[in-house]
Amino acid sequence: MNQIISGTSFPAIRGTQAKTEYYIVMCPLKRLSKIFTFDEGQLPVEQRAQRIINEDRIPEITNYILDNRDNYVFSALTACIDGQSEFVSIGNGKHEQKIGTLVIDEDADIYITDGQHRHAAILEALKADPSLADESISVVFFINKSLEERQRIFKDLNLYPVKTDSSLSITYDDKPDAKLSKSIIYESDQLSKLVHMERSNLGPRSKKLVSHSAVNKATKFLLGTITEDNYQKLIPVAATYWHEVIKNMPAWQLICDDKASGGELRDEAINAHAVTFQALGFLGADLLKNEKNWKAKLAGLQNINWSRTNPDWQGRCVLNGSMHNNRKFAELTYIQIKKLLNMPLNEKENNIENAFKGARNGY
Repeated sequence: MNQIISGTSFPAIRGTQAKTEYYIVMCPLKRLSKIFTFDEGQLPVEQRAQRIINEDRIPEITNYILDNRDNYVFSALTACIDGQSEFVSIGNGKHEQKIGTLVIDEDADIYITDGQHRHAAILEALKADPSLADESISVVFFINKSLEERQRIFKDLNLYPVKTDSSLSITYDDKPDAKLSKSIIYESDQLSKLVHMERSNLGPRSKKLVSHSAVNKATKFLLGTITEDNYQKLIPVAATYWHEVIKNMPAWQLICDDKASGGELRDEAINAHAVTFQALGFLGADLLKNEKNWKAKLAGLQNINWSRTNPDWQGRCVLNGSMHNNRKFAELTYIQIKKLLNMPLNEKENNIENAFKGARNGY
């Protein structure tokens, strides 16, 4: 303590990794701006151990905090101290030696090695909601690391990033549309058989027909705006619609009865792919709005040839034998389904269809 005349201190826990001491502290959010004052982004790449901050990411993370004020969660920031610091334990016992106070000299530079976007977003969130000030985030401090060592720490912390699968993210989400799609799947024996809740890219051996992310997106196309206020009322609407679709898809029923697998059907037909689910979502929105006897109209699905080799789907969702999926392909597939069900196209759909035919015919 005598070595450091003036500085900042934190209650801390001392640990060891790879024979190197590090410290974990709980830092009040209001102190972040006073601790991390050095901006490495102003230095050339060879003189820093951090990527240049992407300003476009900040509003997204800030909104996450503000929109989830009562249940946001962050992992620890990682930082390196360049300058004097001292750890004073609370005692000499085995555990007491690991608990104490970390004191950092006021002249020391502190570099964020991992978490600069979280840090910047928290500062922005504090401006909008000062009540965040006394909440805290954990910070892992490494001491006396050279530039080369700090660069290696950054590289190692980001060496094996694993992006959460979109289906699993929705399954674990508590947004209204996620709660709705989870409800209709979990409460249905058939949908539970058909839908994979964790993976978006289903392999050839997967018994499941389609991913949760595909059903979620298709259901949003079906229902439109889904909010906290209306999602519970929309659950029976979505459940009824998708069960009527299943009734008119014999191949899907084979999967429900364990007589076929999703992988087998995906090899042969377009109606085992996300793009067709989304097309059926568009179809449902149209039927529920414009057809009183929409269930009878869906019976026509049984007569459609869903084979990937059917020329009806070429250019709409099948290109050179491969399936393609985005909103454009889903809309073109939906339009073809409408035509096969003898449903009239509206002006917008006619424009899309004419543009598609023009492009296909080269004019």
